[in-house]
Amino acid sequence: MTKTVESWRIFIAIPLPKEIKDALSVWVEQCKGDLAFTKWVHPEDYHITVQFLGDTSPNRIKDIKENLEEIALGQKAIQLSVGKIGVFGRPANPRILWAGVDGELENLQSLQRRVTEGNRKLGYIPEDRSYSPHISLARKYREDRRLSADQLSGAPLEFGSWLADAIVVYRTRLNHSPMYEEVARISLLPH
Repeated sequence: MTKTVESWRIFIAIPLPKEIKDALSVWVEQCKGDLAFTKWVHPEDYHITVQFLGDTSPNRIKDIKENLEEIALGQKAIQLSVGKIGVFGRPANPRILWAGVDGELENLQSLQRRVTEGNRKLGYIPEDRSYSPHISLARKYREDRRLSADQLSGAPLEFGSWLADAIVVYRTRLNHSPMYEEVARISLLPH
């Protein structure tokens, strides 16, 4: 009899404060009826992905956390804000509805590079595409309706700003809502 090895879907992210999650959630609730996405992200699951690691043995979390703690020794907290809405995919039939991130993006990009390089030493291969920090709000647009440009236009949006002072290792729990479970938190240096 072979023993099955447990595996978790893991990713590293910048968590959002409650105030930002709440502001995004209010906007989503106001617009949900006009936007034909079939899968809406639970507000507790809003985050900014730094690196997706994929299927990982729970035994490796300790190594990942130690790697992130080493990176965090030289990383100051990052001032970020959220204030725009956009889509990935074809504009008329997008894959993802997102909220855009602004602020100290060079520092966020630097952190992301350091995290992916550190995790490369643990055997995790970075994605080929360029890093585009965002907060996913919805996925899977209904193909029977087209999204028009005016559905996302309007007054400039401001969801707030905060000092991102931690990076988190999350585990994806399929068929749960919310579906992301924090398994490690690493603090960044004061700003």
